[in-house]
Amino acid sequence: MLAALDELIAQEGMYLRGGYFDLAMETRERAEPLVQQLVAMAEMSGVTDYIPQVMALVERSDQHSAFIDGKLQELGAEIRRIDQAHHTAQQVVPYARSTGQPAPSRFLATG
Repeated sequence: MLAALDELIAQEGMYLRGGYFDLAMETRERAEPLVQQLVAMAEMSGVTDYIPQVMALVERSDQHSAFIDGKLQELGAEIRRIDQAHHTAQQVVPYARSTGQPAPSRFLATG
């Protein structure tokens, strides 16, 4: 089970590095049942021998989560910049029309 989870976390990392965030999230969802099974097995005897391996997997997964959170923050900032540009363009459009000049198309394309 640890080997399967290790493989899924490796795939998730590969997808994240490649920018395939949708596939990374699908992989994370596929790993969830394995994580739940490991949590359920934590009380069984002999499982403590695997704690170092589990902790290594948890650390890698946490790194992936931090990467995803960073990307979400970057995307949120980009959306805010686009919204601001769109808002600015909407304010400029009436003035551009009153001069008889068409509004620059790059401003209209941001919406």
